[in-house]
Amino acid sequence: MASSKKKRDTLFQKYSDQLNSMDRNGLLDFKLDYEKTFICPVCMNQFSEADLDTSIENFLTLEDAPPKSLGGTANSLSCKKCNNEFGHQIDYHLTEYLNEVDLHSFLPNTGSKATITHKGIKVQGTVKVDENGKITITHLEKVNNPKSLKEYVSKTGDGDITNVEFPATRVEFRKYELALLKTAYFMAFEKYGYPLILSKAFDVIREQLNNPEKEIYPVGFWTRQSVFKKVSSGVYQITSKGFEGFQAIFTLKTKASESGFGVYLPVSNKNYKNIIAKLKEQEAGFSLQYMNYEDSDFFNDEKNLKMCFNYMAKNN
Repeated sequence: MASSKKKRDTLFQKYSDQLNSMDRNGLLDFKLDYEKTFICPVCMNQFSEADLDTSIENFLTLEDAPPKSLGGTANSLSCKKCNNEFGHQIDYHLTEYLNEVDLHSFLPNTGSKATITHKGIKVQGTVKVDENGKITITHLEKVNNPKSLKEYVSKTGDGDITNVEFPATRVEFRKYELALLKTAYFMAFEKYGYPLILSKAFDVIREQLNNPEKEIYPVGFWTRQSVFKKVSSGVYQITSKGFEGFQAIFTLKTKASESGFGVYLPVSNKNYKNIIAKLKEQEAGFSLQYMNYEDSDFFNDEKNLKMCFNYMAKNN
């Protein structure tokens, strides 16, 4: 708990200092409510240092991007209300979907309840795949009709093929996609901070995340590719002509697999729909040219801060 408090304090100071720097340089078109201010990147409400106190209702929480359950770490903040709503409404679908893909592929270290059918006889059981890929089916006496289970066992032998049906999915695919978008958004916030996300270009991202039942940000904004590795994780500026914007690259790790994703984030509120439409038409393996700002500090270096702000302002 002490380490969590220290990290939240440090992150609050980091983002607060950046906002004050923007204010000093005339880069904000609104007034900061507090001497030290944090703006939640989702609801855009302003919070003071007192809102780090976990005893209040809507305190500032650590935000994981990617989700901790998929190998992510907490390197930014959001208010508790936004954090909780995203966890229930969006992040769940990301973790659940990837685990279901692993399960249906019978990857090692997966397992689930299942309905097993052989010669027209259905029984309930569990399917488990161990670390070596060995599949074990266990039939549960408590949930099966004894007569049906006995008949199933008597008619099933070595080498027989059975049908395995896993429980119906609870995943909403669009919310799975939005969880990818949310991860990319928070990665951008972690790397560039407010000069980037306060841009009008990112209004559409916030509007989409705050309205997960609607289709606001066009489909086709993400890709899953084996070339995206953990070592290349980051948020890059896309310099390929006609595809200008940002690409957040990250990996998601389940107990059974690791996958690399790329998510497009806009540089302009005018042409992002056309760019996403073009990205959808590209074949697998399509590559983009990037500008890498890995060694650039956008929080303590005012030159970089101004560069980021001016670049976004020019495009919007």
